[in-house]
Amino acid sequence: MYRDGFVVDDGPYRRLNDPANAEFLRSLASGKTPRELSDGNVPGDIAVSLVDKRGEEYVETFRSFSGAGSSLGSATVTDGESSPASNTGRITPADYAAPSESRKGSDGKVAGIQVRLLSGRRIVARLPIDSPVHALVDEIQSSGAAGEDPYVLMSGFPPALITDLNQTIKEAGLSGATVTQKKQ
Repeated sequence: MYRDGFVVDDGPYRRLNDPANAEFLRSLASGKTPRELSDGNVPGDIAVSLVDKRGEEYVETFRSFSGAGSSLGSATVTDGESSPASNTGRITPADYAAPSESRKGSDGKVAGIQVRLLSGRRIVARLPIDSPVHALVDEIQSSGAAGEDPYVLMSGFPPALITDLNQTIKEAGLSGATVTQKKQ
């Protein structure tokens, strides 16, 4: 209890002259447990103690956020071990310096895949559906806008990390899809 108000536990400062606090203060003055503290319990089950700070002004103290948080749009692989891109989806541009013709599939049915790059640029890759996802990475790298930092690819809704780069375009469900490049 302060000069002009009070605080219940670690709650907000409440002013004495606020009509919303009148019932709470009347209950305390008459020696009863305030209804908001009783929580449906039988009155008398709760001990209420007051700390007399009526000679002091209330000073608000800073309390930092102590909860957990998540970063939206993050595609960080939390596996601490370094493993091949085919297992984690992590792509290191230096590994794709020159496109490999052996990664291209047959000349059969072709899939169009829209790719949103980190730079904001969009490209459309046209690849045989039996090509591995590595061929899509080759297309991204040959665009010149892939950047030099490691990245991952995400697709679908909600966006899912593409981890197996050895899968075919068809197996990965990328035919006609939008793929997003995310910084690793």
